[in-house]
Amino acid sequence: MTFGWINLVNAVFAVNLIVMSVLGQKKSGLPPMQSKHTLLNVFEQVGRYACLALLVLPLLPGLQFGFASSGAMVLWLIGALVLLLTYTVLWTQAKRGGAVLYGLATVPTVLFLLVGVLLRHWVLVGAAVLFGVCHTLIVRETLHGNNA
Repeated sequence: MTFGWINLVNAVFAVNLIVMSVLGQKKSGLPPMQSKHTLLNVFEQVGRYACLALLVLPLLPGLQFGFASSGAMVLWLIGALVLLLTYTVLWTQAKRGGAVLYGLATVPTVLFLLVGVLLRHWVLVGAAVLFGVCHTLIVRETLHGNNA
């Protein structure tokens, strides 16, 4: 039930996502995105916090997680670093809106999916899908008005 040292690396990834999101939100001056649909907001938050928790803590007793190969581990590390760098760069462009905001919704989702698939952590994959769908719908609603 343990990830071992992977927990620490994933914790660094999670902290980076959170810090970049908070700093980027402050620097961009963009208002927080929320849907007029309460359930959509709730599901997005459930997905977000489940992803962050499952990224770091193997919360499911009896389930084993791990990389299928050393190549999968290398892909995890390089892929996660590239995604975190991309996320950072996107926040510097956040005021532009549009595609950049969709990118800010997509990159964390892809990171969660990457880690979930490569670790064969299917609950994390499910939480990533929930978060990604809900977060993207909220971005869409925000960009295209409340009629979306």
